[in-house]
Amino acid sequence: MQEPDPRQRTKLLKVGMRQCRYLVSDDPRRAICCGAPTPEGSSWCDWHRRLVYIPVQPVKIRRDTLAS
Repeated sequence: MQEPDPRQRTKLLKVGMRQCRYLVSDDPRRAICCGAPTPEGSSWCDWHRRLVYIPVQPVKIRRDTLAS
């Protein structure tokens, strides 16, 4: 998977539908977003989703632990 093209970057207030909203600017007053295409129902492109989203593994609880 390739990092998104920096030429797609756009100001937060100009981000359209299906554009990545991951902030890439260091200056919060400028608020520049990635702008790369996003999958349906996501605010981030696949590249930035991997940076932001950490899947949680289900915790298995032993029955003998619950009884005590």
